[in-house]
Amino acid sequence: MKVAIFGAGVAGLSAAIELVDRGYDVEIYEKRKVLGGKVSVWKDKDGDSVESGLHIVFGGYEQLQNYLDRVGAGNNYIWKDHSLIYAEPDGKQSFFKKANLPSPWAEVIGGLQADFLTMWDKISLIKGLFPALAGNEEYFRSQDHMTYSEWHRLRGASEHSLQKLWRAIALAMNFIEPNVISARPMITIFKYFGTDYHATKFAFFRQNPGDSMIEPMRQYIQAKGGRIFIDAKLSRFELDENSTIKKAILTDGHEVTADAYISAMPVHNLKKILPKEWLHHDYFTNIFQFTGSPVANCQLWFDKKITDTDNLMFSQGTIFATFADVSLTCPEDFQEGMGSAAGGSVMSLVLAPAHQLMDMPNEAIIDLVMKDIHDRFPKSRHAKLLKSTLVKIPESVYKAVPDVDKFRPDQVSPIDNFYLAGDYTYQRYLASMEGAALSGKQVAEKLHARMAK
Repeated sequence: MKVAIFGAGVAGLSAAIELVDRGYDVEIYEKRKVLGGKVSVWKDKDGDSVESGLHIVFGGYEQLQNYLDRVGAGNNYIWKDHSLIYAEPDGKQSFFKKANLPSPWAEVIGGLQADFLTMWDKISLIKGLFPALAGNEEYFRSQDHMTYSEWHRLRGASEHSLQKLWRAIALAMNFIEPNVISARPMITIFKYFGTDYHATKFAFFRQNPGDSMIEPMRQYIQAKGGRIFIDAKLSRFELDENSTIKKAILTDGHEVTADAYISAMPVHNLKKILPKEWLHHDYFTNIFQFTGSPVANCQLWFDKKITDTDNLMFSQGTIFATFADVSLTCPEDFQEGMGSAAGGSVMSLVLAPAHQLMDMPNEAIIDLVMKDIHDRFPKSRHAKLLKSTLVKIPESVYKAVPDVDKFRPDQVSPIDNFYLAGDYTYQRYLASMEGAALSGKQVAEKLHARMAK
């Protein structure tokens, strides 16, 4: 049984792992020269790893960790100190550290000890967030009609905690503001992370996501007989009389035939190739409800260390929302003698919200980033910037805005031989590496179940 998968991000690779393990003949077609999709990494002319984002393995990413174990990459990431670290002006830092207690007491006690929240913030949060901690999937989905800011205020939680604590988390999670993001994904995360002590642990890849995760996935799939083609962009589907797929046509004219076809492409690319004959199905017209969040990732190479924090960091009031010194967090990459690295800090910064940055010259953006870096890290004022890179992604993860969650499609489409994978498809998680991995597992299981009938 042959399956053609279009898109070699985490979703497509996860589906392929499941299918080759079940004995399917799998072919993956990737339009770019590099695998990984939203998690892709490539080497530039200087030999530096250029990342499309700052990607973290959370303790709650159980399915992703399962795949990493399966492909022999279970030791390719390192757990960091269990705390949220907020960079403040002039080198100061604020912390939210979980207490060494079972959840939710770990979070409650940790919150009470947070020095950047007032006592009223803490009391209002404990009272206000209780419905999220006690809620279930039905409750979470019922709150999708409002933004998180609206939900937060409705529950009586303080405005200061919204701006100081949750704004950075919303930007890190979906690259949009609390007054834009739906309450549904935010309170879902509170539930998962607030009732499981280990769910909020951070881990960084020892090298980078490309070498530490995507490459082992590729090797595993090919070792099991799967075939991967790069520079292979899907152009269109040619249909049979019953609207099932007869063949897929690539932009170079190559024809792909299979027993089943999986789109693991980003949703904005999927919309471009949907046959008009399928659009009488609500399943497919609903896909046009999704739009991507713009985001940019900036990397800065310095000649000196500007921080000693070996962990993920957050920031409020800066052009970057989340960031890390990857020369510290990733001990097998970005080190002295590797590319442009000279032993100093290599800052990887997620710029969000980024809608206003897409048309701005890169040099102007780097200037804004450096201004905030100098404000947050005084040592940077005396360090030399050796190199900078900027990757703009106009459409990244789908915008989890109110009333969109109900349009998330099942992996099984109304077309008998066509399936969907991707973190926008319906699974218990959100737009993330874990969501992509879960969608890959689910699409493979559902395809197998249908084929076995």
